[in-house]
Amino acid sequence: MKNIILARVDDRLIHGQITIGWLNKIKIDTIVIVDEELSKNNFLSNMTKKAAPDKYKVEIFNEESFINYYKNEKDEKLLVLTKRPQTYEKIQNITSIFEEINIGNIGSKDESIKIYKNIYLNSEEKEAIKNLLKKGCIVYAQLLPEDSKINFEKLI
Repeated sequence: MKNIILARVDDRLIHGQITIGWLNKIKIDTIVIVDEELSKNNFLSNMTKKAAPDKYKVEIFNEESFINYYKNEKDEKLLVLTKRPQTYEKIQNITSIFEEINIGNIGSKDESIKIYKNIYLNSEEKEAIKNLLKKGCIVYAQLLPEDSKINFEKLI
């Protein structure tokens, strides 16, 4: 069965904090990105895949295809990335895959407020995190592996 080593919300997906920070601290085989728009755009998908170190396989899915992929019996260690907490909420509403979700970077946008360091949430994102917490998911802020985990129940 697949093993999720880290499930993270990071609106930049694969970037320096991931490739230098996290991938040097966790042992994975595959980077999985769950993003509806990216899964439909071959050009952007290919560019995103090139941002990852060569030794990792990168898969890009929408929510439904990720669930099917995850249910496959292949033994893999995964880093799962999404841009928005709503993606994890949609998946958890169908099947409880995630026990813990790391909120990394969510940049400022219209109607968002700063929650913690580089994390800005609008009302939809806040509601998605509250729903994940209600479903028993541990949701925490942690930008880098050496940072302390801050439980989101204390932040929202």
